[in-house]
Amino acid sequence: MELGERLAKVRKEKGFKQKDLAERLNMSQQVISNIERNTTAPDIEFLSGVADLYGMSLDELIERQVVPPQGGGIEQRIMSVVSKMNETGKELSLGLVNQVAQHQEKNGKE
Repeated sequence: MELGERLAKVRKEKGFKQKDLAERLNMSQQVISNIERNTTAPDIEFLSGVADLYGMSLDELIERQVVPPQGGGIEQRIMSVVSKMNETGKELSLGLVNQVAQHQEKNGKE
């Protein structure tokens, strides 16, 4: 999915019309349309404004996947595995990690 398509999809999911978004960001509806049709590239001010309006990070907004370097430390390996999970898997993993952390706190760090 191209960036413009992604921005249009998120806009619709958040319940905004192009006109609404244009008014909130103080720009023309035509600019929004051009960005969503991938005829104009959005600038960082636009992306930041949209992310703030939607309550998302820029990475979430553009579906940026951070790929850790291969063979890195354990944290990088964990993040690599977690990044491939769906939201349910991430929630279950968070629960498990919290349980391990609580166990270590009670029994002294090992």
